[in-house]
Amino acid sequence: MSPSAATAPAPPSGLPGPKAATTAILERFDRVGQSCATAYLSFADPRSCVALYESDGTCTPLIEFLELPAHGSELFKSVAGIDESGSRLVTNYRSRFAEDAERLDTFEPALGVESTSALGWLFVACSLVLGLDEQDVGRALEPSVEHLGLDTFVIEIGGRYLLDGRRLLRSVMSYRIGGAAAHAIARSLFVSLGSFVGDATSRVLREWHLDLAVLGGDLFAGNEILRHYARGSLVPSGARVLDPVEGDPDSYPSRPYGASRASQGATNSRVSIRERAGPRSG
Repeated sequence: MSPSAATAPAPPSGLPGPKAATTAILERFDRVGQSCATAYLSFADPRSCVALYESDGTCTPLIEFLELPAHGSELFKSVAGIDESGSRLVTNYRSRFAEDAERLDTFEPALGVESTSALGWLFVACSLVLGLDEQDVGRALEPSVEHLGLDTFVIEIGGRYLLDGRRLLRSVMSYRIGGAAAHAIARSLFVSLGSFVGDATSRVLREWHLDLAVLGGDLFAGNEILRHYARGSLVPSGARVLDPVEGDPDSYPSRPYGASRASQGATNSRVSIRERAGPRSG
């Protein structure tokens, strides 16, 4: 998330996607043919989602991520357009952090698309908004109990449930205006996202009466904070959890992150998702 290396994700090439990533983990632990709730998070792949994976290999996304404008200036407009408070916040941010605002304004990733739901672009935008340096990035990734609750709102568009990354970015801007440390806000992005995904995956487990969850994708493989808080949010479900790193379904990271659940910002993660999968789910 360092602005010095703020390169947005390229369109996916050879990335597995949620179905293949889940299948690979099930094969690794001899669970082929078992239905599960799965979460797939990838930096560059726009197919990140929480999904229902059925015993026949069908993988149905239930909660996905909202596409964000792939140009900094348009992303600012998108955040400002959420509601009246969004417009005021963006104006206030521009006034307080003019240099960082200009960096995002003029940042145009070479994606070849007008918008993307790839989480890498959301992370890059948050990095630019926070003005992160390498020291901030290092501190953000350290084990710590220090974090804030960012907004995790799900919206419905055309029958699809989408986590609204604009509101996450707005939360980041709001905390920075309020004087929170940049590294703490950056860590909170991973904490809040991991907790949200864990909660959403737990809902799939409950609504389909499942006892197995899979966490797949390069972000779960590479980010221990995301993995820790997603797994922590799944603990009350009693389900076995498989992921690309921890491996053992009964394992749980013991590094000092504090409580497994993050303090939450505004959220509406209680939306019903069962109807997304249709009658196949039984």
